[in-house]
Amino acid sequence: MNKTIILLFLLFPVFSFAQNKAIIKGKVVDFSSSALIENASIKISANNGTISDSKGEFQITNIDAGDYTLIVKYIGYETYTKSISITEGQTLNVDVALHINIKELLAVDIKDSKIETYSYSVITLKEAELEQKPIRDIADFLREVPNISAVRKGGANLDPVIRGFKFSQLNVQLDDGQKIEGGCPNRMDPTTAHIEASDIEAIEVYKGPFALRYGPNMGGVVNLLTSSPRPFDEFQIHVKANFGYESNWNGTREHMTIYGGGKRVFFSLSGNNANYGDYTDGDGNKIRSSFNKYGYTAKLGIIPAKDHKIILSYSDLAAKDISFPTLPMDERLDATKLYSLDYSVKNISDFIETIDFKAYYSNVIHEMDNKERGFSDTIIAVSIIDAKRYGYRGEVGLNISDNSHLFVGTDMFRIDKDGDRIKTMIGQFPMMNKVPVKYEKLWNNASISNYGVFAQYRYNYDLWEAVIASRIDFNSAFSDSISLVNGKKVDIIGTPADSTHSSLVNFSASFGLSRKIGDNMSVGVSIGRGVRSPDMIERFIITLPVGIDNYEYIGNPLLKAEANNEIDFVFNYNNQKIGGFEISTFFSYVQNFIGGRYIPPSVQKPLTQGVLGVKKFENLGNATLYGFELAYATPQRYKFRASVTAAYTSGTMDETEGLVYDANGKLTDTYVIENDPVGEIPPLNLNVNLSYNCLQGTLIPMINFRYSAAQNRVSESMEEITSTDFTLINASLKYRYSQNLSFVVGVNNILDKAYYEHLNRRIRGTDTRIYEPGRSLFMNLILNF
Repeated sequence: MNKTIILLFLLFPVFSFAQNKAIIKGKVVDFSSSALIENASIKISANNGTISDSKGEFQITNIDAGDYTLIVKYIGYETYTKSISITEGQTLNVDVALHINIKELLAVDIKDSKIETYSYSVITLKEAELEQKPIRDIADFLREVPNISAVRKGGANLDPVIRGFKFSQLNVQLDDGQKIEGGCPNRMDPTTAHIEASDIEAIEVYKGPFALRYGPNMGGVVNLLTSSPRPFDEFQIHVKANFGYESNWNGTREHMTIYGGGKRVFFSLSGNNANYGDYTDGDGNKIRSSFNKYGYTAKLGIIPAKDHKIILSYSDLAAKDISFPTLPMDERLDATKLYSLDYSVKNISDFIETIDFKAYYSNVIHEMDNKERGFSDTIIAVSIIDAKRYGYRGEVGLNISDNSHLFVGTDMFRIDKDGDRIKTMIGQFPMMNKVPVKYEKLWNNASISNYGVFAQYRYNYDLWEAVIASRIDFNSAFSDSISLVNGKKVDIIGTPADSTHSSLVNFSASFGLSRKIGDNMSVGVSIGRGVRSPDMIERFIITLPVGIDNYEYIGNPLLKAEANNEIDFVFNYNNQKIGGFEISTFFSYVQNFIGGRYIPPSVQKPLTQGVLGVKKFENLGNATLYGFELAYATPQRYKFRASVTAAYTSGTMDETEGLVYDANGKLTDTYVIENDPVGEIPPLNLNVNLSYNCLQGTLIPMINFRYSAAQNRVSESMEEITSTDFTLINASLKYRYSQNLSFVVGVNNILDKAYYEHLNRRIRGTDTRIYEPGRSLFMNLILNF
């Protein structure tokens, strides 16, 4: 008995000490499906951690009181970190929901994981950010990114602009390589319009001409990464559904994805439907902006052997009755079919690390008409365009040494385009009891082919990192005889009707150098030259109003390639207590800038009512663009979070042409304009975002303040008009009821401000711009099972 008492006495300090120790326990699940995750790594220090069991549960014991950072990792998922404080004897429950790391799942990794510190501006937007917004249009959402704006022509299908570069000056692609050729010559259907926003898992933006692995790139790359099927350890099926509503438009969105499978075979099937009416601006004026979009996407994944993966994808998408009040026509129907095959292999040998291959095909049938225009009682015009694009991209990743890596590859695409405009002249006297009908070609079996070879080499030494990239493109184009009216062979201006062939060889290169300064800071500089060949519109369009000004345009098969010579500087600073700060500046010198030059009616008369005349696409000379982006964000560890962004771009053309008209609209003179501002450049923009994480992130109120300055630097040659400044306030509230259910409610344009963005197009032939929506309540409901 005495021995027992003595033993207990000796062990009592040990028991007391153990009782003062704290415990952390919880569960690890998949954020989207709530599936339990086994064997996840959970650590609070280098020497104290555990793994989750078959039920996803974990427990860490013997913890001293203090502040820790909980780190949870599992392959295929993003690392989870959380700052925690724990007291003596406390048992802290922490449930962890891991987000899928889409880079582990997609067939090709466009974000080069070999590059540790970028020497130019790179931005990634993730699905969670999209779910907090009433996303009816991808390019509309992109306007929240510093120095990204968009051209609005109607209620949907905005066209992105990055640092003043737009249209074919940008490389906009889907899932690391697939590109889509829209049908409309007025770009009613840019690439972003052919993708359902709820299918997006992330959007990557690479500013400048530096990312050359992904096709010809002059002004930047926008990579739209859609949801991809993934394997499961055991056969599973999950459902994700999104429902959205916007009051101003009386618009609704529905989207559902069914995904699942096992270790070897897995799949996803998604469908969407969106119906939006006309919205009203801040003054209560109704804006014609209605549209209807629907479609589905099916994907099948196969793992035939270890480290091999195949993804097959098919999309059938449609858009109907989309209003474009700033254009001569509305979109009546857009039918899009997308096909792709991705094959990837990794860990082949110590030298050959990866092989990636992608093949794709797209077909767009685009129909538009003027039946809702005032002059349709005299002429009914219907245009139908058939646009096809197919291509491939192949790449090999090589480990040259422990601190250097090389990508080499090749890519190719071909575009085929044909289109007609049929005019029923109901205002003319019938001929032989028949209403006269005119047939006009928009494109006449036009084709562009491009074959490219590229390489990117990365070398890392101590705190320095260098990246060298280059590509060479062999571009050729041709069209059948240019027929302007009723099938008659007529020479396109300056080019015989049978001589539309052209060939270009374009060389692009970039060099980036970055250096880490301690653990929190880095600086970088990039120099690059990106070259792009003229597109279908610039080469082969046949008399159609496709510009910002009130002129028809005619193509020019003999255009030279356009080149952007750019230098960027980037500074990054990150501190766990203070936050993150980034500033980037750029200067671009553009050669062979493509634009329109007036040709007299004695050479070519316009075919469209109400336009002032005809311009031909020409290489106008050189232009300069420069600007900056600034961003700051508080640390993620704090409940109160704030971010501030600012961006500015300016541009100047060396020399352009001005036109003088009399009171009757007759051209009387032309003159030379020196240092004319580049057209369609947005003004200074400032954004402030504030949020607070309540109830451990279950409830998050957010408010956004945005200021856009006036734009008085406008292009005289393009007859661009100035825009006024405006201030907006938007607010939202996100509530996560459970891992299966969350919703967002909010109000955009709380002050019901009547305003327009500088890049919003004018009603053709007037100075009246299309205004942005007034106050609008929205709701997003997200379900995961």
